[in-house]
Amino acid sequence: MEKGFVHYPYLSDDYSVYNGFNIKQLCSKYKTPLIIYSMRRIIENIKNLKIAFDGIAIHYAVKANYNPFIVSYIIKNGAGIDAANLNEVQLSLSAGANPYHIIATPNNLSEAELFQISRLGITINFDYQGQMELISGHLPEIVSFRINPGIGRGEFAGITTAGHDVKFGISPEDALQAYKSAKKYGARRFGIHMMTGSNVLDHEFFKESTERFFDIAAKISDALGIEFSFLDIGGGFGVPYDLHTKPLDLARTADYIKENFSKFKNRGYFKSSELIIEPGRYIISDAAILVSSITSIKNSDHKIIGIDTGMNTMIRIPLYGAHHEIKIPGYVDSEYITLSDIAGQVCENTDYLAKNILLPDVKTGDLALILNAGAYVSSMASNYNLLGTPAEVAIDHNSDILIRKRSTLDTMISGFLK
Repeated sequence: MEKGFVHYPYLSDDYSVYNGFNIKQLCSKYKTPLIIYSMRRIIENIKNLKIAFDGIAIHYAVKANYNPFIVSYIIKNGAGIDAANLNEVQLSLSAGANPYHIIATPNNLSEAELFQISRLGITINFDYQGQMELISGHLPEIVSFRINPGIGRGEFAGITTAGHDVKFGISPEDALQAYKSAKKYGARRFGIHMMTGSNVLDHEFFKESTERFFDIAAKISDALGIEFSFLDIGGGFGVPYDLHTKPLDLARTADYIKENFSKFKNRGYFKSSELIIEPGRYIISDAAILVSSITSIKNSDHKIIGIDTGMNTMIRIPLYGAHHEIKIPGYVDSEYITLSDIAGQVCENTDYLAKNILLPDVKTGDLALILNAGAYVSSMASNYNLLGTPAEVAIDHNSDILIRKRSTLDTMISGFLK
């Protein structure tokens, strides 16, 4: 295998075996497109987080992948839940989450949805004061606000969620008024939250952002006499999407965060506060591959390899300009010699999965593997052009388990009046 910083976990050197299972045989059984998950890798990722962030609560961000089998598995391995809305809360409860281990961080939900989340005993990270006031007579036991610390970082502009020109959170100045109002409405317990962006590989950023966040929390505590039950620093812990990018130094990242937290505790703050992180991508991204079949090979002014999936399944590629490594089972890296584009079946000229990448001289019927397919693939997929979403299979120990059926025309139109 071509050597970089990362060897994709449990994938053989010729890309034909994943987590001990022959990929071609799995595709013969379940057809393509197919997402294959390694439950072993999910456990490893959670374990690595627990080791690095010892003593810090881990809440899985459901938005990354809401397959109930996956969510239940992650809960059973000791994670709480970060939910973005009522549906994610209800799914998490049905998957076995304890309400006290769920925190909802919604934006622009209705009064009815917010009330229902609170009624279920779920803590809410309110996006701003007005959102809290929609249910001021029925507040959760712990009232928390999402802070915009003034800096943000993300792999792309679309997944940078703090700093300037973002829709999320409130300034430290607005937070003072928000917590003051919460006290007026009878709140006695408080939390505080931030989420600065997604897929960050620079450990230094977490040092800077958490120091700023803890300082904001300390100033609010001083000004209003608030003791925070928890401080939720969000997620954003990145993973490489190619085989040459250096991974996030997780241990160093965790050490920076814990050092910053200890510094403020030594100054008398946050003595009984719980510290929370919200990894989603880090837990699930490199625990899956998406397998597609090559359906056509077109030679015009450039070589276009057509496959049976596309932007309906992998929207993050045209949406953000994201990169995913693509490999062909049965070929070793020395055979990757032909410049090719890979395109899907959607009737849009943005429907490219890759452009000008080196691939072997493939033939129709070959398989194409798209790596890092665990996060924001299934959860962002659609049925645009009436194209089905993939089947999903979990490899758990020595078993392959179908955890999501492939959508069909009947399932795609079942909710319409005929």
